[in-house]
Amino acid sequence: MTVNKLPDYLAHIQQAAHEACGFIAGLSKAEFFNDRRTQNAVVMSLIVIGEASAKVMDLYAGSPQCALAQDARDA
Repeated sequence: MTVNKLPDYLAHIQQAAHEACGFIAGLSKAEFFNDRRTQNAVVMSLIVIGEASAKVMDLYAGSPQCALAQDARDA
């Protein structure tokens, strides 16, 4: 039985992006740079986005649509 995980991966990407935007909402650039906890939270969200994106690319490995992205990832 094959389970389609694409919706889960896309939901993780969307949730992490939403959270990252929420972490910085209302902060100035200077406030963000002076708040290490917020910086770490945003970085963790970016890591989640990157991991889920890699899994999406793995699902479609070999397809022409992902060839360029895979080349960039592997560089």
